[in-house]
Amino acid sequence: MPGQTGGLSCIAFAALVCGALLGCSHKSAPPTGSKSPSSPPFASSDSGDYAKDDPCSLLEPKEVEAVLGVPLAVPPYRGANAAADPSGSSDTCIYEGANFRYISLEVTYEGGAQAYSMTNMVKGLMKGGGGKADIANNVKKNFRLDDGTELTGEWDEASLTPMNCCIFSGLRGDQLITIDFTASRATLPQAAGLVDSAYKRMEQPLKIDGGAGISAARALGKTRPAPRDVCSLLTRAEVEAIVGKLAADPVAHKQDGCTYNLPTVPQSVPQSYDLEVRWRGGYYQWRSDRYVNHIGGAAVGQMASDVVKEMGGSLPEQKPQSHEEADSGGGTAVPADPAESVSDDGMHFVVVKKDVQVSVNSRFVDKERARALVAAAAARI
Repeated sequence: MPGQTGGLSCIAFAALVCGALLGCSHKSAPPTGSKSPSSPPFASSDSGDYAKDDPCSLLEPKEVEAVLGVPLAVPPYRGANAAADPSGSSDTCIYEGANFRYISLEVTYEGGAQAYSMTNMVKGLMKGGGGKADIANNVKKNFRLDDGTELTGEWDEASLTPMNCCIFSGLRGDQLITIDFTASRATLPQAAGLVDSAYKRMEQPLKIDGGAGISAARALGKTRPAPRDVCSLLTRAEVEAIVGKLAADPVAHKQDGCTYNLPTVPQSVPQSYDLEVRWRGGYYQWRSDRYVNHIGGAAVGQMASDVVKEMGGSLPEQKPQSHEEADSGGGTAVPADPAESVSDDGMHFVVVKKDVQVSVNSRFVDKERARALVAAAAARI
């Protein structure tokens, strides 16, 4: 959302470079342990004519359900960004739950080594220098977690996409498997386990047709909350009952947001509540933003620490956030309609409901009223 991920130029540049080279934002709770009786039937083929390079043929649906934490709402389908590919030829398989949480698995059967090298080149640039030595030092046979634990698997090399908490890639020879679990509550070890399982089935894939699930996926997509004018979510009277009398009618930003201006008080900063809505991919953005914001905050904190150290002082050591902590809830309660995820990053109070992200600025305004406003808006989603 605008302004929500911070404005650190180095972060923006790194993300831009990564996106240009590899597409970082690319297509793409307690485990259940078994497939729910309510899970949909999964399209399969009893003949030998099924596509052996179908990305959906490398994982058992029940394996993904255990990691996703909910039953799949539709059969696995070929697509990108939780949207079905009408041609049925995408190299990415989507596993989606009824709450629109999903995990995507992208499979490159040939040419994976080149794509993987680009990821490591970006890492080298971000670490400084970008030379061959820097890139080589980032390549490890076994991926190491933040706590030092190594993740082993059927890959030769593995890495995380720069500037993202939840895109993991494993390279074996010239084959590359990338799993994007940002739109789920899955942890890195769980996601890496799925990549390991997928590699073990490369020679004998399952008879699952990822193209057969496209119709069901498109039908599920039609059940998402429909985008509409954000100012229509609440009447002016309802807003004034929460934040106080407005100076004028709300200012609409179509389907993206609505601004509520309060009367100007002499010799004081003008106050306004900016309600913003992301109608699709809200949870994905929420989880990614929390991780990137933490990186930005850590960078600023390190600079402050270096300055204080040069002056002969010291600051308390900050504990680094692991990838497993990127999805923690933030501990802020929603005063009204319960939502799936809530957080306050110091700039915005954010709620995610049905994959729709609703936020309102939490600076220079009354925080309790801001929380009440975003909760009231989310209740109308």
